Order: sequence, then C-alpha cells, then structure tokens
Amino acid sequence: MASIDYMDVERFIADKLKAGHGKKHVREMVTVISLIMRCAIKANARKDNPAADHDLSVSRKRIRQGDMLTMDQAIRFVENVTDHYRPATWVLIYTGIRPAELCGLLIRDVDFIRRLVHVDRTWSPIPGFDGTARQHLEGPTKTDAGDRTIPLPGWLCDELAAMLAGRAVRPSPDDHLFVNKEGGPINRDTFRAKIIRPALRKAGLPESFRTYDFRHSHASQLIEEGASPLAVAQRMGHADPALTLRVYGHLFEGVQEALTDRLEERRKAAARPAGELVTLRPSRQRTTTERSQDVQAPEAGEPGT
Repeated sequence: MASIDYMDVERFIADKLKAGHGKKHVREMVTVISLIMRCAIKANARKDNPAADHDLSVSRKRIRQGDMLTMDQAIRFVENVTDHYRPATWVLIYTGIRPAELCGLLIRDVDFIRRLVHVDRTWSPIPGFDGTARQHLEGPTKTDAGDRTIPLPGWLCDELAAMLAGRAVRPSPDDHLFVNKEGGPINRDTFRAKIIRPALRKAGLPESFRTYDFRHSHASQLIEEGASPLAVAQRMGHADPALTLRVYGHLFEGVQEALTDRLEERRKAAARPAGELVTLRPSRQRTTTERSQDVQAPEAGEPGT
C-alpha cells in the first residue's frame, strides 16, 4: 500500500476507461481507493493520498422544462398511479427527497403527531458481480446535510397511517415505510420502470421524466413560493447553498425584480397623502416557464444534489 503513487492511480483510471467503463463508474472505483488510502494515512502506513485530486468530472444533464412538473401535472400523474404506491409518490412530490432516500425510509422515521419525516439513510440496488445476485445496500445520506427533517401536510400523514393500517401483517417501527405488493422494500429502479413510467404514459406526460426529477420539480415550486436559497438547500439536503444556486440559480432570476417591485410599492405608499387607504399587492415572481429553460444539473443515477 505504501508503494502506490499518484501515477499508479492515473494508469488505473486510464486502463478502466479504455476497457469501456463509464467515467462515473471509474470515479466510484477511485473513491473506494481513496477511502482505503485515508485509512492507511490514519494507520501511519503513508503520508499522502495518491487517489486524491484526479480529474474525473462527469458531464451534467441539462434540466429542461420537461424535467419539471407543475403541481397540476403532478396531481394528474398521481391520479394514474396504482393505489398501493400513491403515498410514496406524494412523499416524493412534497419532500423532494432522493429516490434512494425514499426507499430507505422506515416507519419510525415518520412522526405522525408532529407531522414530520426524518431522512437519514438510503437503500440502493447493487448490481451482481461475478455471478453474485443483485443486492441492496443500506447506508447514510450523501452528506451530513442530507440528514434532515421535513414537514408533511396533515392529509398525507393520514394517508400514510391508512396505508400502514391496511397491511396484512402488523408492521414494526423498524419495517420499511414503503413496500412492494410482496411486502419487500421498494426497489428504486423497479419503482420507476413499473410504477412511475406507466403512470406518466397514462397521464400524457413525457416518459423520459425520471424519479429523480421529482426532486427538481419540488425545488422549482419552493422557489416560486419565494423560498430563499438557504431554505431550499436545507430542504434538499445540500451541504452548501452555493450548490443549490449552481443547479437552480436560473429559477431565482425573478427574485431581484420582485424585491425591487415591492420597494417601489412601499415608496409610492409612503408618498401618498395622509389618510389615503393603500393596499400593498404581493409581487409575482416569474414562473418556471418564464425563466431560462436550461441549467447545469447532475446526471441520472445518484447525482451530487
């Protein structure tokens, strides 16, 4: 372990790319090497990390208008989801959590009294390797900021309670919140293929819409409601609000104009004769369709947002 240097890792990267592995897959391999080297540093087996600072940037998918649903479209979509999975899709729409975080929710993560859901783990499918069967990996959220608590509307808590009450076997607090019809935890990939995509088709919405795009839709609706970048970052589980601005910055473009309009309303109100009744009207932010339709965003899979 002490003999591996930076160029050894560079050659490893080049060999894997030449063999046909995607950049994202190779980046994950190098991340594992980096974790091992960090352990070696802690054990005083070496002084540096040769797997750090390698350029493995991945091209990002551009978010377009079809990648985000309005609330009207979301309602039309949910109406076409089978009853068994409707609560899960509403949780995606109202919280903006990642698909792997949805699959990782346990019953005890929902506070039905305070109407909150606590997100602190993921449940992700792992492809089989060398003849081994496909498995699932339970792990923590992507960052420390991903460990968060999100309010839920009362009616959705009621639907979740009714869903649990309808299970054939009385559930335990440590059971998964959302399960398939066989009683096992829902699979992120199967959920999109067998539940999300057919519902999109029936609703007349683009089948290219990914489960992860519910997250983008949620963020856009928060911004249209006037949420600050910090509030959006906290809801989305971003470690740094700067990441929120990089991904969703185009949606904030109408905020400055709205603030100026509000100040102008106040100036006019203050300049009117005393005794004249004045009502300040709320300014309207630009809608998503009025804003730029392109912005850099993470690619499919488990993106960095």
